[in-house]
Formats: sequence, structure tokens, C-alpha cells
Amino acid sequence: MKQLKNLLLYISGACFAFTFSTIVYSLFRFFGIYPPLTENMTLSMLVISIIITILIFLSHQLPIENPIWVYVLEVSCVMTVMIVAGAFFDLYPFGLYNVVTAILVGLIAYGSVIVLIYLHNKADELKINHTILQRRNQDANDH
Repeated sequence: MKQLKNLLLYISGACFAFTFSTIVYSLFRFFGIYPPLTENMTLSMLVISIIITILIFLSHQLPIENPIWVYVLEVSCVMTVMIVAGAFFDLYPFGLYNVVTAILVGLIAYGSVIVLIYLHNKADELKINHTILQRRNQDANDH
């Protein structure tokens, strides 16, 4: 059951990252920073989101216990994929300004996924605590 929940968390993270990246890209487009979004670019952004998610999943298989190192590794995955895939898919002209803004979009999307996961875990924690409290109250009333 936990493996299925983790799988769903990775899938929802990839979907959220793609959606958030598309929105941020559109905002950058609105301000004239990026060119219009085409179908090929949209598919490329989806592939990038999936690749980042797979790399983060694989990084979670490593025996790293320190959460800071986990985040550093995850951010490294995001930055590497944003640079390499951006060049491979020809998403933006390969210059310092465009690379930095592309990495910024990736890091903003990554941060939003981290917040989403935190909120999900917090909701689970509240449900568990509520259930424990109900059982304690029920046990107290039964005695």
C-alpha cells in the first residue's frame, strides 16, 4: 500500500511540476521573456518533468540519510535536466540569460512540488492525529 501511495505521489508531483512549469512559462511569455509556447515545446516540457521525476525517484533509492543532501541532489537533478534537456529539445537559445531563467522555472516548479508534498504529508498527519484522538476519547468513554 505504501509503495502505491509513493508511486501516486511521484506521478502527481510530475503532473504538478508540468502544470506549474507551463504556467510559469506562460507568465514569462506574457512579459516577453520567452517565445510563444508550441506543441513541441509543451511535449518537451512534459518529458522534462517526467525525466526529473524519474531522476529524483532514483536519487531516493540511494542510501542518503541527511535531508539537506537529498535536497541538494534533487536540485542538482533539476538543474542538470533543465540545461541538458533544454539544449537537446532546443527549447531556448543557449545563452546565460536563457539558461538561468530556464533553471529558475525548474527550481520554482521543484519548490512548488516540495510544498505540495509537505501539505499532503501534513494533511495525512492531521488525519492520523484526529483518528488517534477519536480512539482515545472513545476508550475514555467506554471506561
